[in-house]
Amino acid sequence: MESVTPKTRKPVPHPVFKVQMNNKDVTAVLTPHLLSVSYVDFLEGEADTLDVRVEDVDGRFRGKWYPAKGQTLELEFGYEGETLQKAGLFEIDEIEGEGPPDVVVIRAIAAGVKSPQRTHQGKAYDNTTLAAIAQQVARRLKLQLKGKIEPIKITRVTQIHENDLTFMRRLAGEYGYAFSVKGSKMVFFKKAELRQCKPILVLNRTDLTRYHIRDKIMGVPKDAQVAYHDPKTKRLKHYKVRNTDVATSDDRIKLNVRAETDEQARVKAQAALDDANADATQLELTVIGNPKLVAGINFSLDGMGRFGGTYQVVRSRHDIERGSGYRTEIEAKRVQEGKANG
Repeated sequence: MESVTPKTRKPVPHPVFKVQMNNKDVTAVLTPHLLSVSYVDFLEGEADTLDVRVEDVDGRFRGKWYPAKGQTLELEFGYEGETLQKAGLFEIDEIEGEGPPDVVVIRAIAAGVKSPQRTHQGKAYDNTTLAAIAQQVARRLKLQLKGKIEPIKITRVTQIHENDLTFMRRLAGEYGYAFSVKGSKMVFFKKAELRQCKPILVLNRTDLTRYHIRDKIMGVPKDAQVAYHDPKTKRLKHYKVRNTDVATSDDRIKLNVRAETDEQARVKAQAALDDANADATQLELTVIGNPKLVAGINFSLDGMGRFGGTYQVVRSRHDIERGSGYRTEIEAKRVQEGKANG
């Protein structure tokens, strides 16, 4: 009888993490008490968060180990033997306690999101550009502006009873940009360009432990229209951008936004249309922990028929839990349709 050599099984990867508090590695100290580490990463709109959940049977986290105001946390996570993914810098924002059994949750928020950003401002910006406004706001918040912003001329825009982050989110969104605060940096990016980036990995149907997909057949607008008063001619003007990327319905977007020129109207209409196209197919899924699945990256989804294609991660959650391992949950939007038999 011919002998058969058994196949060697690949070792199961071991999830690991590293936590620093005020630039000091506290991983070894935390590990015996750790119940879970949860990192949530947003593409735009919200601040990244980090939760460290520990058991507190002897009360040390309510006593001598109780975090002080302003302390920072840093997280790296992934698998043993591989380069770890850096989550960034966080500031401890609040402490929660529950029990029995006694548990303490240390909750932190992206370090750049401090109280000045939450203060409402009243300010007018005249004869400027989007880039100049972003630079002025970043300087006021003591952040370093990163990213390429087109020289879009703006005659006047007003920040009325909005905090700086809300104002910049609104203004950037009107022109097709998004931004996030990462530590000491305010990072701007053109959403259309980010959606065109090549996928960095492939997920197959067999990789998914749970999924939910919503594909809107109806409601994708055929065009976006902007009506505005030309400040020079004092006349009402109309500008329309047609949707040529996807199958559409008879719906259209009518924007009630301020525009000063045809170029501004075109940019704002195109930005609204791009966002509507991205919202057409939305995905939620859970996989075995994958540190590459962070907000902003594109990935291919295969083996899902007409649900397949290229998706962009808009939110990711990475949970490393004692006893149940490492899992990743994401929310994503499709940026390119796949093949029907893919």
